[in-house]
Amino acid sequence: MNRDSLTIETPAGPVHATAGPLQDDAVVFELGGAMRGQVHVTGTHHPQHWDRFTSVRACLGPVNAYQDTAPDDTLPRLARGSSGYRGSLKLYIDVVGRPEVSVYPMETAAGHEPSPKTAAMLTAVLQACAEHVMQREDLPAILTASRQRDTPALLRFLAWSAAHHQAEAAR
Repeated sequence: MNRDSLTIETPAGPVHATAGPLQDDAVVFELGGAMRGQVHVTGTHHPQHWDRFTSVRACLGPVNAYQDTAPDDTLPRLARGSSGYRGSLKLYIDVVGRPEVSVYPMETAAGHEPSPKTAAMLTAVLQACAEHVMQREDLPAILTASRQRDTPALLRFLAWSAAHHQAEAAR
């Protein structure tokens, strides 16, 4: 397989993920094998440092789940299943230089929690795609574009939060 194709061994069998071309601030992987659909990977801020865009976030589906909601019919599915799945994870480097993963809740399009086996498969696929993007030569461009996309919203949130806490303290 070429450098933009991955084979991820999962409890349900191998999943093949092929990275598409860079799209502004993201890479979208097409899935095949034991899972069908797409995974969207973009840059994001470090969980403990809102101003450091050094992490990546992988979302099930063709879009950044933090900005848009993928239609149910576009969500990834197991090859022999009919349920689409939502969920994401963040991959970042901790203070001693080790990779860390934060997994956000996985659920079906109908809002049900997946089985432990399915959750493990979804997590493995998201993590492999995120790790692949962290190794890409164009990661700095992805992180810069993500910083430009997200910083205005982060600054609005911080301004709101400061004002909210000042108002609470004044009561």
